[in-house]
Amino acid sequence: MGIQVSDSHNQLKIERGSKVEYYKYATFKSLSAVSDSSGDFSVIINFIANDKNNALVLKLTEITNQGTWVNTGGGANIAVNDISGWARTDTPATNVTVDSWTAPIGQKAMTASIPVVVASDQSDMDVVVKGPLGQAAEAASVPVVIASDQTGATRTTGISRPTGSGTVAAGAYSVSFANVHASADSTVKTVALKAGETITFDAGAVNNTLDAIAYDASSSELLIITIT
Repeated sequence: MGIQVSDSHNQLKIERGSKVEYYKYATFKSLSAVSDSSGDFSVIINFIANDKNNALVLKLTEITNQGTWVNTGGGANIAVNDISGWARTDTPATNVTVDSWTAPIGQKAMTASIPVVVASDQSDMDVVVKGPLGQAAEAASVPVVIASDQTGATRTTGISRPTGSGTVAAGAYSVSFANVHASADSTVKTVALKAGETITFDAGAVNNTLDAIAYDASSSELLIITIT
């Protein structure tokens, strides 16, 4: 019975009458041409799993669809080279592509799809970020800085020892009051600060500032420290 050997769907296809066999190229371990005592040539395919215990033997005298695979040493070598070539081009039946590549399993590229780079040159390049699905940038949108210079700013310190009334101007980051009089009260924001007491106003988070703070040390003495 004649057999037909061909490359089909990235597999080796063998048809023996009504019987069809497929072999994955990835399972091949070796290809070789041999001749028997009668001078007939065959292609021997050894498999990774079964090694030489279950080799596939393709007798050139039985192959009917490959005209160049004649029953000679040269014809056997052509058969080995052809099958090897089929195996080298073994690729998935469906291709995954991005930005003009072939879509997998017949999918069509979407008009608003976003190109994705699977692997590319890692050198620097300009990147433009666009809104998804055709969104336009909002006129009142706020730019966001992901990372910026973290160098701290220098603040100005101040110290005073008033004996009258006054106001620490708004905009300070921190203000401390200490009543250093022996016995008399001072007033800070209309609240009595007893002799020996100390209070501090701190704006807290970065760049927050304090409002104006009124004080009265007319009958006492305050020590005021500011950071502006």
